[in-house]
Amino acid sequence: KKIGARVITMELADYKQNHARAQLERAGLAEVVDFRLGDAVALIADDPGPFDLVLLDIWKDLYLPCFEALYPKLSEEGVIAADNMIDPTSARPSVRIYRRAVLDKPDLQTVLLPIGQGIELSVKWSDDNPSL
Repeated sequence: KKIGARVITMELADYKQNHARAQLERAGLAEVVDFRLGDAVALIADDPGPFDLVLLDIWKDLYLPCFEALYPKLSEEGVIAADNMIDPTSARPSVRIYRRAVLDKPDLQTVLLPIGQGIELSVKWSDDNPSL
C-alpha cells in the first residue's frame, strides 16, 4: 500500500550509499528513497523542507550545524531522533552542545532515552497551535 511518503537519505561516503541502495533495491523499496550524496549541512540547506522525521546519526560535531539547518524546516509535530547521546563518551562535549541548542527552543519537547547508546527524541510542539 502506498502512503505517498518519501525517505531522503544523505550520505557523504559513496560506498555506504551504494550499499544502502543495493539493500533497498533488494527489499523493493528503492523507488521511495531519494539518495543524496554530499555534505549533510549543505544538502539540508538546499532542501526547502518541511521535514517530518529526522534521524541524526553522523559525526557528533555535525549535530549542531545539521540541527541549525533543519530546525527552521521542521514541520509542526516533526520529530528529530538523535543517536549516540550517551555513548561513545568521547562525543559528550558535542552532545552537550547539541542538547543545549535543542533545550533552548521553546517549541521543542525533548527527552533522552537510555536505549542502546542513547537517543534524544525531540518533537516540535506549540501549545498555542489550535489544531493540536
